[in-house]
Amino acid sequence: MEFTGGVGAFTAVLREEHGFGVGHAATRDALRAAEIVGVGDGARLRRALRVVYCATPDEVARFDPAFDAFFFGAQGIAQPNLTSRHTRPGRPRTPGEDEPSRSPRSRDQRPEPETGSEPAPVAQTLPFADEPSAAQTWQTLRARYSALAARSAPPPIARDGLDAMFSHVERLIARVRIARSRRRTPHRHGDRIDLRRTLRAGVETAGEPINLRRTARALRSARFVLLIDGSRSTSDSAGPMLQFAYALLQRTRRAQAFVFSTALRDVTAMLREPDRAGHALDDLGEAWGGGTRIGDNLLAFVQRYGARLLSRDTVVLVFSDGLDVGNLDRLDRAMRELRARSAAILWLHPHAGSPRFVPSAGGLRVAHRYLTGLHAGGEPEDFRRLAARVARDATSR
Repeated sequence: MEFTGGVGAFTAVLREEHGFGVGHAATRDALRAAEIVGVGDGARLRRALRVVYCATPDEVARFDPAFDAFFFGAQGIAQPNLTSRHTRPGRPRTPGEDEPSRSPRSRDQRPEPETGSEPAPVAQTLPFADEPSAAQTWQTLRARYSALAARSAPPPIARDGLDAMFSHVERLIARVRIARSRRRTPHRHGDRIDLRRTLRAGVETAGEPINLRRTARALRSARFVLLIDGSRSTSDSAGPMLQFAYALLQRTRRAQAFVFSTALRDVTAMLREPDRAGHALDDLGEAWGGGTRIGDNLLAFVQRYGARLLSRDTVVLVFSDGLDVGNLDRLDRAMRELRARSAAILWLHPHAGSPRFVPSAGGLRVAHRYLTGLHAGGEPEDFRRLAARVARDATSR
C-alpha cells in the first residue's frame, strides 16, 4: 500500500474503530506533517501525527497503540498450516512450536523480495523506510495526492449568557481607549494652546494670559482584530470565544474577526448579522475543523489585511492553544510583524485558567516573546476579567 493510501486507511481506522472525529482534512494535515518532519524516523512521525489526529487527552492515550498496531502490527493473512522453512525432516518439535510465531514488525525487519521478482518501488514502502531518497519519495506522493476540503462546522453562537457577554464587551470598549481622534478637546496638559479660551480667561486678570488653556486629541476606542483558531484541538473550547466575537462585532464597527485552521477566513460579515445568535457560522471549509497552521495563517493575515487593519491603535486578540504543525519560522515572522504594527497582542488560551497550565506548545513558545499578555479564554467567566487586562496591557506599551 502506498504511503498516501496508508495514511487515508489509518484515518479511517481511527474514525471507525477508535472513535476519533477525523476525516479527509486529517488525512491532508497528516501528509503535510509528514512532509515537514520527514518519513525516515518513525518516532518523530508518530509525534507529528499525534498532534494532527488527537484533540483530547483520551485520544492521546489511545493513539499510540492504534498507530503501532496499524503500522507495526502483523500484516497479511495468517497461515496456520504453513510449515516452517527451518524445520528439518524428522526433527522433533519443541513445546510451543505448533504454530509459527508472529512477532510485531519493526522498522528493521522488512520482508525480502522473492528471487526473480521486481523490487517494490520506493513509493510503496512503509513510511519508516531508511532509503536516502525519502524526500524524493514524499514529493512523488504529494504530487499524486488531492485533498478534499474539510466540512466540519463550528458550534452555534450560544444565546445563554449573551446579555452578560454584551456587558463584558461594552466594558472592554469603554476602557480600552488608545486611538487618538482628529477632534481636540480641552486638556490640562495638552500639547497645544487654545488661544480663544486663553484670551477669554485673561478677562479675569486684566488681559494678562496668566492661565494658559490647552487642548489634546480626544481618545476613542481601539480597533480590535480577532484571530480565532478553529482547529480540532480547540473546537471544544471555541464556543465562548465565538460568542465574545459576536458580541464585540455587534457593539462596535471598529472590529474584525477571522477564523483559521489550515486556511484563513474573514467572518466579520457573518458575525455582524443581528440574527446570528443561536446559529452556527456558514460552512467555513478549510478554515475550521482541520489541523493547525498558525504561522501560515497569521502571516497570510498580515500580508492580505495588515495594511488596512493594523496600526498603533489596533489590539490583536489571538485565540489558540499554540499547537502548530506548520513552519515555526513563519510563525516567528508573523508574530514579529504583528508586534511591530499593532498596539498590543493578547493571546487567549483555552486552558490558561488552569493552575497547572504551562505554555509548553511549540507554537506558543515561539509566540510568547512577542505577546503583551497571555490570558485564559476558554470559559465565559474569563471574558469578564478581560476588559481590565486588555486595558492594562494595551496602555503599558
